[in-house]
Amino acid sequence: MQNLASIFGVMNIPLHYHDLSIEVFDDHLFADKGDQALQYDHVYQPDQHKKFMPVSQQAVVVYRNDVKIASTILLAAAGATSATRDSIVIDEGNLVTRCCNIVFSLALPWLTLNWMTEADCATCFSIHPFQDGYITHGELSIARIDRNGNVCWSFSGADIFVRLEGENPFQLYDDHIALTDFNGRQYKIDYNGETIQ
Repeated sequence: MQNLASIFGVMNIPLHYHDLSIEVFDDHLFADKGDQALQYDHVYQPDQHKKFMPVSQQAVVVYRNDVKIASTILLAAAGATSATRDSIVIDEGNLVTRCCNIVFSLALPWLTLNWMTEADCATCFSIHPFQDGYITHGELSIARIDRNGNVCWSFSGADIFVRLEGENPFQLYDDHIALTDFNGRQYKIDYNGETIQ
């Protein structure tokens, strides 16, 4: 089987769930018109009624016994992202991933859309399973999202949660989340989004 990611020459994140093989990759060549629009079973994007140029285009393809059974492409227009291992979670038969600042939940195996939620107003770097939902590391905020796509809380600092060098700006511990912003200021919050003194 030659997967689509290798055809496009991009990095593929391979996943497995029961008897399914899943690939997640960036499809920079996709255009939502003409024959290319028929390449995927589904095209999901926030604000579909608005005309915009996607900044990131993330594809998800599902195979069973080496036969493609479902495909989708996610389009978004905030801070650019690429498919990475820490941006994808398989949870209770759903694939949860992000494209730009939007978190998408797709039902396996057919990749029907459960929900899409804005996790950050700029971009979302990673998604981490936590209890009955997810913790997201965004550029401007850390958020907790439940399995229905509702943002339970969001925490922002004095600057972005990005470091050019040095310590990791986002670390999960058993009883708290440790954060460091661009200027080196450190924060410690609990899993209710409250600052710990």
